[in-house]
Amino acid sequence: MNDNILNFDRDRYTEPHWGARADDYFDHDEYATRDLGDYTEIVVMDGRVIDVRTHRAGGSEYECAAMELGRGKPKTPPPPPPAPPRAARHEQILTWLSLVVGGDEHLRALACEPLPAEDLDLTDLRADLRERLVAIDRELTRVTELVLGPEVRTAARRLLVRAVAAQPALLRGVAGDEVMACAALTAVAKANDLVGQGRVVPVTLLRTLFNLRSAPNDKVQSMTRAVAPQTSLLSGWERPILDVPILGTPDLLVGSFREGVIVARDAGLRLRAATPDQASPVLG
Repeated sequence: MNDNILNFDRDRYTEPHWGARADDYFDHDEYATRDLGDYTEIVVMDGRVIDVRTHRAGGSEYECAAMELGRGKPKTPPPPPPAPPRAARHEQILTWLSLVVGGDEHLRALACEPLPAEDLDLTDLRADLRERLVAIDRELTRVTELVLGPEVRTAARRLLVRAVAAQPALLRGVAGDEVMACAALTAVAKANDLVGQGRVVPVTLLRTLFNLRSAPNDKVQSMTRAVAPQTSLLSGWERPILDVPILGTPDLLVGSFREGVIVARDAGLRLRAATPDQASPVLG
């Protein structure tokens, strides 16, 4: 009787001790938790396949062969995709300046004339809102006559009216006139890079002039969001220059600040002209 047992799923090997345990060849612990796959056993009688059996290679007499064939080795992860090209520094600056002044069109047409001295414009506001805003403006006027001046006062008045028109609820609650006036002035002063560490006017001075124990940071943020809702969406943006709050319009920015923006804008455009291959749609 010609009974044959054929074992497949491996190459022919000439090494001695073919059925030796894997420990003789490999660090078994390295493969202990890895899948070595299966091997197939085919039973043939008189030239006919009688049975086909599949067995796990791990722990069998063919465990060593499976390892030598490369089974059980950890697969090398594919390389990570290449990082997208980073925008040139001047393009980052132009993009950020565009956000600061409220868009590409505003940045393109920006001028540096000082804001005019103007009174509180209460047109189209309800009577109850007008009375409260007049009281807040008295505090605002008192402090801006001491620091920051009439141009900042105009910007703060505009911000105050627009914020309350957009969100009348800003006037509700226990916040007094001093708190609201300080918040409007602080928001405008920060947006124009006029207060803070290393500036002529520290934030603590504004708080002191309004007779407040602490700075009204929550009201500052609420006013800023009321006139520029996009501000909250830009909190994680990289600020290549001018780390200031976004008010979304150039008519809340004083002339000296806009002049600095123009200088940076023109420098960025000159760099873009010198590197046209990295140009972006901003101010294009």
